[in-house]
Amino acid sequence: MENLEIQIKYKIWLQKKGGKDILGKGGADLLDAINEFQDLGKATKKMKCSYKYAWNMLQKIKKHYGESPVKTFRGGKGGGGGIQLSEFGRKILRIYRKFENYIENALNNSELWQTYGLHTPVKNNITGHIVNIKKDEQVAILKIEIAPPQDIFSIITTESVEDLELKTGKEVMALIKSTEVLISPEKAGFR
Repeated sequence: MENLEIQIKYKIWLQKKGGKDILGKGGADLLDAINEFQDLGKATKKMKCSYKYAWNMLQKIKKHYGESPVKTFRGGKGGGGGIQLSEFGRKILRIYRKFENYIENALNNSELWQTYGLHTPVKNNITGHIVNIKKDEQVAILKIEIAPPQDIFSIITTESVEDLELKTGKEVMALIKSTEVLISPEKAGFR
């Protein structure tokens, strides 16, 4: 299949049961800025939005959920007022960021894409044929012949061998990750 140069985009929305939107990316970024500055004016400058727009967003969250994501403090003659996240605001921000990170990690996990049979931009894909499989109840060692002829070895679970229906002679693609590869000139040795 040809490379279509497709990019995956996504939007996360937290909703109250019944379909009322509570928090999206803009709201999460606003809550982060409020948490950072504890000043709505400074938060809106960072967000490049008006004070009124930000305040309306906070009120919309309160209206849709029934609880405010912020606590405000009134200042005296010299000012001194402020704003900070309520317990509810911290909770929905934490939930939003947790799922945002989860999705980002899934999108950047080339091994996950490979299991679904999708092309990944990883350059370390090597095609070869399985020449030997040694396995016990838990672990299997695959010997894979690649060009010129050379062999590489892969350690995977026995369950994966069965799920992928791997057997001697089958063509496979090996995805090489560099987490445990050491390179050194022959004479220099490792230090």
